[in-house]
Order: sequence, then C-alpha cells, then structure tokens
Amino acid sequence: MRIASTSLLLASLALADALKTPLEYEHEFSAWMKTHSVSFSDALEFAKRLENYIANDMYIMEHNLENAWTGVKLDHNEFSSMSFEEFKFKMTGYVMPEGYLEQRLASRVDNLWSDVQVPDSVDWQDKGGVTPVKNQGMCGSCWAFSTTGAVEGAAFVSSGKLVSLSEQELVDCDHNGDMGCNGGLMDHAFAWIEDNGGICSEDDYEYKAKAQVCRDCEKVVKISGFQDVNPQDEHALKVAVAQQPVSVAIEADQKAFQFYKSGVFNLTCGTRLDHGVLAVGYGSENGQKFWKVKNSWGSSWGEKGYIRLAREENGPAGQCGIASVPSYPFATLIKKDEETETQKIVEEPRSVPAANAVESFPAEEARDFRPVNLADLFSSAKIKQCGDVGSAIIDFSDLEVTPSSPQRGQPVSFFGNGNAKKDFDSANFKLGVKLAGTQVFGHSGKLCGDTHIPLPLGLGHIDVHGFACPMKKGKSSDLKVDVNLPIIAPAGNYEIQLTSDDDSNSSLFCVNVELDLTGGETAKKTHVYEPISYM
Repeated sequence: MRIASTSLLLASLALADALKTPLEYEHEFSAWMKTHSVSFSDALEFAKRLENYIANDMYIMEHNLENAWTGVKLDHNEFSSMSFEEFKFKMTGYVMPEGYLEQRLASRVDNLWSDVQVPDSVDWQDKGGVTPVKNQGMCGSCWAFSTTGAVEGAAFVSSGKLVSLSEQELVDCDHNGDMGCNGGLMDHAFAWIEDNGGICSEDDYEYKAKAQVCRDCEKVVKISGFQDVNPQDEHALKVAVAQQPVSVAIEADQKAFQFYKSGVFNLTCGTRLDHGVLAVGYGSENGQKFWKVKNSWGSSWGEKGYIRLAREENGPAGQCGIASVPSYPFATLIKKDEETETQKIVEEPRSVPAANAVESFPAEEARDFRPVNLADLFSSAKIKQCGDVGSAIIDFSDLEVTPSSPQRGQPVSFFGNGNAKKDFDSANFKLGVKLAGTQVFGHSGKLCGDTHIPLPLGLGHIDVHGFACPMKKGKSSDLKVDVNLPIIAPAGNYEIQLTSDDDSNSSLFCVNVELDLTGGETAKKTHVYEPISYM
C-alpha cells in the first residue's frame, strides 16, 4: 500500500512539472488546429474547444503517468477538441436489435471448434487482404465500415484481388434495419448486399460522412451468404479470423479509447456493444495475447488506425465484448463475360470531407483523479447581495455558495432564492470576473433560461441558470450559477459579480461572490493526488 501511494505521489509530482500555462495551451491548440485543418465559427466555440483540449491533455498526461506499467499509451489525435460525451455520441454507431444477443446465445454450441488447430498468429493486413484505414467522420456509420471490411477480405480470399467497397452506398441505400449515420448492424448489411445483387466500389460511390439520396452504381462484389460465429467463444473467433477478416462489435465508450495510441489494450472494458470494427488478425507480444482490430477513425488514431485488444481475457465475451457476436460473409468478385473485371487496387486511404463541422454537445464526464494545489485545500467562498438592496426588484433572502472550500478543477455553485416585488417579462444580466482586484472578464446576456459562458484562454466556463420568464409579483425566484475554473487557472482571489436589470433598466438584483483560492499565500507547485470519482 505504501509503495502504491509513493508511486501515485511521484506521478502527481511529475504531472505538476508537466502543467502548462494558458498561453502555452493556446499556442499548442492553434498548432493542433493547423495540423488537423480545423477551424471554428466564432470565439465562443474556439474557447469551448480549447477548454475540451486542455481537459483532454490533462487526462492523457494523467493516464500515461499512472498506467505506464500497462503498456497502453494515449496521445492526442483528431478528437482532442471533443468532449467525451460528444465523442461517444458521434463515433459509435453499432445498434443491436432487441433480443439479438439472446437469439445468438440460444444458438451457441459449446466446444464447437475446440479440436480445430489454427496458426499461433495471423495478420490479414500483412497478407494484403485489408484496405487502408478509412475514416467515418462525424457519422455513426461504423457498422458500414465493418461490413465493407469483411466483404473486402472475403472477396480477397476468393479472388486474390483487393477492392475498396462503398460504405456510402450502405449509408444511403441500406434500409434493412440499418439507419445510415444513426447506426446499424453488420448482419443486416450482409443480407442487404446479398438481396440487392452486390455492392459498388469506393471509387464509384465515394464516402461523404452524411446520409444522402440513394443512387445507382455498378456492383463489383456479391455475397452468397454469411455465417454467424459461435457467440462468446474466443477459440471459435480465432478459427474464423484464421480464414478471413471478421466483423465484430465491441464496447468503445471508455475515454481511453478516444485517445488510444499504442499497446495491447488490457484496461478495464465492458461488454455493452456500441461500435462495429473488423478483426483482421491475432497474435501475442511478450506473453500478452491480442486481437488485431481495424477501426474506422482514421490513421492518426491508435496504431495507424488499428488497436490491439487483449485476447482470452474478460470472460467468455472477450475484451470489450469482441467475441460476443462475430460474423463473416462469403463474397466473390462479379465477372463480366466470364472474365473477372479489372479492379483498381486501393493504394491511398479515403479522407472525410473537410466540410463536416464539429457540433456542440454536453460537457465531458469527470475523470477518476486530478492533481490539486495544497494551497487549494485552505480556500474559502463568500456570497452576499450588493448594490441598493432596498430598491432591487428581487430580494434574495437565501443565498448559498458550495462548496465552502472551493478548489480549482471542481465546480463552485451559488444559489439564490427570493421573491419578486413586481411583475417583469424579461431580464438581462451583466457578469464581471476580477482576479486580484483587476477586471479579467466581462459578459452580458439574457437571464431568462440557461446561458453557457466560456472564459478566455480555456480558463473554464460559467453556466447561468436564470429565471422562468415572465415572472409574477410574489413568485419565488430561483437563481443558480455554476463556476468551473480548471486546474491551470491562476491561484488568487477571485471576485464574481452578477447584476440584472429588467427591460426598463430597473435593478432586479446584485450578487457578489468572493473566492479565495490562495490559502492566504502564493500558491506553491507542490501537488497531491485527490480522487474525485470512480467510473
């Protein structure tokens, strides 16, 4: 226990030394934007994305320091400006129909392939049976990429030729229980390809990362059926992968997946299937058995677009559920006049159109651990009314700020409850933030409803939860404000003042919050590690 505590302390001290200034983060984020050809529509969006980037950078550093012994490394990629919630919403898309898993399990036969001998390692990428890594973009079409990958591999096995097939055709045209960018199932897609006489090439029907009107194209590969692999049986999956690439589904909604860079992924992982991928091989490294899996998140993610998942771990379903519902098709090239049509062998990966803008989604979930300054442990918070309280339309009889000892990196909330002295239809607010007596930020807006206010340079955000307008005289008026200052925010005395007027410029209220985040002295660079949640 003492050794573990010492290791944790050393990791936190190393992380403390690695912390960057707001300006350094802004420069780093600008370089990231240039690398990934990303731009944002306005300053508020830029600030929000910078805030996400900083939080993600902290998570990556924390993981790599704490979990170096696992061999799993995380790093920045094209998802670095996305919150975890946004990432999960957009980058998964495997939809399993109700009762599907139960139906597959009901057909399971124990020890079906136990006597079948296969090689110790297989890699269909090395054999030339896998097209370059593709990128699904901001579209929940992973099921389509898993489908085409399996069909491409099956056609390669039967013909010796590798043809890149059209995910966009599946997104646009396959309505056999599949839903375009809103998810689908590989078995449904296999059946659709079989029923519709085949599937077109990527060259003929290029990927757009959004659902469009279905159009005609020339079919180049056909399917004569597909086989469901014995579920929750890793040896059966091994036998299947030994003969061709196999469509599999996994649970990818853990944050480490978002920034996976390298290593055999042996971290905690569930089996709630939400992402379709392609098993292209298996092997072992330093005694650690793994599955080699092709993803559809671009070549900058993971090991050039691939991930190695631990094999023969995490029960019958396998790591992240990889052995739960595997399947593979039987495919051949479509011939013309008894001759195999010449196909273009894919040499370059496809790219997602740059026009696919990043959308806004809820803030990310809390991380397991975070470093905090020791000085923060001796902080304080005070709240009071300000201005001419007697003439204000709302007199807050009850004001509260929590926690009473705030810390950077944790939300600070203040609440107000009072009664309106007269009717008002709408309300405006002005927000001012001072640090050490100097005004550092100001914002104005409407106080009816909710307002999200990013602070400059990624230094957190403030959420104002306002009134339900119009307000009637005597009605209870509840106000809540959440202040989020990240770990990298400067130590010091913060003063936050929120004032509000109605449309006639009559004062509704004035509230002043003082946050002492110095502990009475200049914050030191000594750090401890404090658990804040267990996910």
